[in-house]
Amino acid sequence: MSRVIKYGIVGNGRIGRSHAQEMASYPGKFELVACADHAPERRENLPKEYANAVKCASLEEMLKNDAIEMVTIATRHPDHVPMALQIMAAGKIAVVEKPVACSTAEMELLRQASAKHPGKLFFRHNRRFEPAFIKVRELCDSGLIGDVQYIKLYRSVGYCRRNDWMTMTEFFGGLLSNWGPHLIDQALCFLDSPVTEVWADVRRVISIGDGDDIFKIILRGANGRLADVEVAGCNAMPGREMEIVGSRGTIVFNGGAVIDVRHLDPATKLVSTTPHPENAGLSYGNFEEKLYFVEAKYQVPTTPMSIIWSHLYDTVVKGVPFPVTFDQAYNVVKVTEEAFAKSGFAAIKNFKSKA
Repeated sequence: MSRVIKYGIVGNGRIGRSHAQEMASYPGKFELVACADHAPERRENLPKEYANAVKCASLEEMLKNDAIEMVTIATRHPDHVPMALQIMAAGKIAVVEKPVACSTAEMELLRQASAKHPGKLFFRHNRRFEPAFIKVRELCDSGLIGDVQYIKLYRSVGYCRRNDWMTMTEFFGGLLSNWGPHLIDQALCFLDSPVTEVWADVRRVISIGDGDDIFKIILRGANGRLADVEVAGCNAMPGREMEIVGSRGTIVFNGGAVIDVRHLDPATKLVSTTPHPENAGLSYGNFEEKLYFVEAKYQVPTTPMSIIWSHLYDTVVKGVPFPVTFDQAYNVVKVTEEAFAKSGFAAIKNFKSKA
């Protein structure tokens, strides 16, 4: 017989409300019984999902509620690890929003606590379950485009002079901390190999805060694959979200409901040949072979990213392994940390807008 996981949310802002809404879409699995926020105004006029939740002024107050089995953390970035440690110490399950930690040193603290409290720590890398990402990985694994060589992942959050706390390094803000974990996690899945080299450029262009608003990271896997990850908050003409280049074709996704693929006809055999040292012909190409391509379109699945909560439920209640492991989350933090170091990014302190 199934049971309901009674949970609380710490942080009643935009992300916390998303947690509540997403879990409410899985009736019979989760029940929101409490929420906590230090700001009084954030404890008033909450969405309908909070109707039966006890409103608390602090995490400490909420943890005294014996009915709570699990707490999701939706607060400012530097609070994530300290709160996770506090939640696990109270004997409850901690679900950590990204970035799951501000450093690998913090991740080691989580590793120790997780060993002491097994089964009590989960990471919400929800874009691991992004429908287009799931489908593109499936196409890559099918061998449709041959050996995957190059992965380009890109996101634009619009040309925006953002001015909230997520732009402030004081709170571990900036795009690399905020959006980086999403695409770095996806890149590591695509690489499917240990990272042997990291190159990065991280900079602030138009942000009101002193955090970065554009970054590019290039990762090389031990298997030779290359992943190019870029997120921009200052690009007025954004590019493709995903571009995967293989030895027999390319996969492109640019938002929407369709993935485009152009690949060699499976019947096409690439014959072994050698280059000619003579003068090139008067037109471009290889005159000894004719290549036939297939143009295909694939529908993006309709399964929502919120399926991560269903996976979490199955782990807690049924013992099914959770698809996001500690080591995977650790590697995301490790790459983020190394990208900051390799780029030499230094926040502009005491920045004041001239606008």
